[in-house]
Amino acid sequence: MTTGHSPFDDRIYYKEALSLSRRFSSIIIIAPKSDTDRVADVGSIKIFPLKSANSAMQRILNIPAAIRAVMKLKPAVCHFHDYEFIFALPFLRLFTNCKFIYDVHEANPEMVEQSRKIPRLLRPLLSKLVRTSEYILSHLTDYIITCDSNVAKQFKHIPKVEVIFNYPRSSIFIPDQKRLSELKKRYAGKVPIIYQGGMSEDRGLFKMIDALNIIKDSRPDILLLLVGEMSEHLYKRSRELISSYDLSGSVDLVGGIPHEDIVNYISISKIGLVPLLPTKKFLKNIPIKQFEYMACGIPVLGGDLPPTSSYITSASCGRIFNSNSSESMASNILEMLNNESELQRMSEAGKKAVTNDWNWDRMEEKLLAVYDDMLKRT
Repeated sequence: MTTGHSPFDDRIYYKEALSLSRRFSSIIIIAPKSDTDRVADVGSIKIFPLKSANSAMQRILNIPAAIRAVMKLKPAVCHFHDYEFIFALPFLRLFTNCKFIYDVHEANPEMVEQSRKIPRLLRPLLSKLVRTSEYILSHLTDYIITCDSNVAKQFKHIPKVEVIFNYPRSSIFIPDQKRLSELKKRYAGKVPIIYQGGMSEDRGLFKMIDALNIIKDSRPDILLLLVGEMSEHLYKRSRELISSYDLSGSVDLVGGIPHEDIVNYISISKIGLVPLLPTKKFLKNIPIKQFEYMACGIPVLGGDLPPTSSYITSASCGRIFNSNSSESMASNILEMLNNESELQRMSEAGKKAVTNDWNWDRMEEKLLAVYDDMLKRT
């Protein structure tokens, strides 16, 4: 259940729901519907749509509807994914026999502290409020699941905590050959490099465009693919920067695409970028995009943040640059593209690491073990 994510969110649907459907006969996803979602039941997985969550206020307004859904459906387990729903736990604990799993995707206090949607003066206070309420109300859960070890440390007061890394499901990352041909034809004569995921200034959006401006004269064939949704404000700023740098032929603002098409854009690219800036949140959370790049067999160029650099170093599957420097990003892009044999070696190393270790098959075993442990205590 989620009050803010799509029913076809990567972790919620393509990983956890599909894995649980192998063990349980009825899986229901309660989630906001968007105009682009194909809301339809799939086998044992049913979709219970909420209103579209286009704002923080609508997410909050979805909570009563989500509570009513839980009361009506009477599930054995309510596996929820959003911080705001913890405020419903006291009520639901009193009036249901449901087991509750809180799946923590983000370092929530740090996310609030760096949010540009919140006035700067209010951020420290709201961050503290989130930390305190999460600490207190998490006692009402039966299990905490986190995406990384750093966030798990915030819940050491809870007896049942499991880290289930957001590694890719290998079976999904198989490109469609017809679609690959279409994309290769569209970008003929170009050398694509890609960033895919959430778009924001602290995710390195403008530093990537700056880096392209630095290398455009020496390698005019390089094309930066920016794949992911962005706000109207960010889109306007990006277009203005691209125009001022005369980069219209060097940057493609692809926008949001269906999850199953991401593999095709990655597969036609030569390098996958992870340019997150060193904020408190990104110093904790592990970005999934680096594993998706590896799964598709392209090398990773990531900033020098531990959640990225530790994996790149361990697998020897890419390069690390100074996350505060567009110049460092630019020079590493050029050096990687100018060494085809090294590029191939890094690609193979990343693919091997995901195939052997950093994949969802291993995490599926841990997820099912959590359910077994929790349900045997009923």
